[in-house]
Amino acid sequence: MAMIVGIFQAGEVFAESKYDWIGSFYKGVARAYDKDGVTLVNKEGKQLVKSGKYDSIAFFVEGMTYVSKDDKYGFIDTKGKEVVKLKYDSVGDFSEGVAYVLKDDKSGLIDKKGKEIVKLGKYDEVGEIIKEGMAKVRKGEKYGFVDKKGKEIVKLGKYDSVDDFGDGLAEVEKGGKYGFVDKKGKEVIKVNLKYSYIDVFREGLAAVEKNGKFGYIDKKGKEVIKANLNYDAVDYFVGGLAKVKKDEKYGFIDKKGKEIVKPGRYDSVAYFSEELAYVVKDDKYGYVDKKGKEIVKLGKYDTVSNLIEGLAKVIKDGKCGFIDKKGKEVIKLKYDDASDFSEGIAPVREGDSWYIINKKGKVLRKI
Repeated sequence: MAMIVGIFQAGEVFAESKYDWIGSFYKGVARAYDKDGVTLVNKEGKQLVKSGKYDSIAFFVEGMTYVSKDDKYGFIDTKGKEVVKLKYDSVGDFSEGVAYVLKDDKSGLIDKKGKEIVKLGKYDEVGEIIKEGMAKVRKGEKYGFVDKKGKEIVKLGKYDSVDDFGDGLAEVEKGGKYGFVDKKGKEVIKVNLKYSYIDVFREGLAAVEKNGKFGYIDKKGKEVIKANLNYDAVDYFVGGLAKVKKDEKYGFIDKKGKEIVKPGRYDSVAYFSEELAYVVKDDKYGYVDKKGKEIVKLGKYDTVSNLIEGLAKVIKDGKCGFIDKKGKEVIKLKYDDASDFSEGIAPVREGDSWYIINKKGKVLRKI
């Protein structure tokens, strides 16, 4: 049966959908499941990968996604072409053109053509998560960094430990003191910071802990929010606000340390996505804006999700729809399933049939 029957026209009859689930689109392609397994489809409904060819297909990152079959991993592109053969025991997402791979307990890095940038086994360990095109490496008890060309930027053994990059800087430690290096290996914050905890940089600030209290430093190492915040935990900044926790309740502070949402009302809060963050209290969901105002009252929907491309999927009594950043229902809750918007469209299911809709809720086609 053809995947796509046609565009909606007056009096046109469609065959029953063949898919159990369709995910969000990325550069015109989406994962989907049918009775034979996972596949890859495009906006026109053409199947780019035969159902069941792979046991799993991950999310696309930088135009590539990893796939698996019989516990071996490789990579395909957005056309479904197998770019890296399935020969690895484990792999990670691409970051600035390089990805982590593991085979026979030996780790390394490859580029998008499958070429080994860091040969398997050169180091005892290569970091699984590559941040900003930089990977942590270890040989024995010596740590360093390599860049996306495999060049050792921070020499092994210069520091006792290293952490991931964030905002172009990575934390390094020697003798119990901390500092930060840039992508050239230059020490931009000297290794003389004395904190019990330092987080990665996000939006120009990094959380620090001293004597059980928290604060934030800037990229010069200056405490711009003094380490006297009395919370149980703090997080990094997203959209100008950071999550904070006190007595198992959560809230938000701004970059001056001011409480925007006091940590006493909500049991859980999400990171801000565009203009809203969803919040939870007593298993009831709602949304707050960056001023702490409840845009969508707790309990209005049974389940909510992040705002993506200006719209957020919400569910009530088993029916899905979408709201905008003002909390207005722009696509009514009438669908039995839906994926997030991407590239201006979203897959939705009504009964046994899947459709593609635009941001006005107009059905563009059936898949």
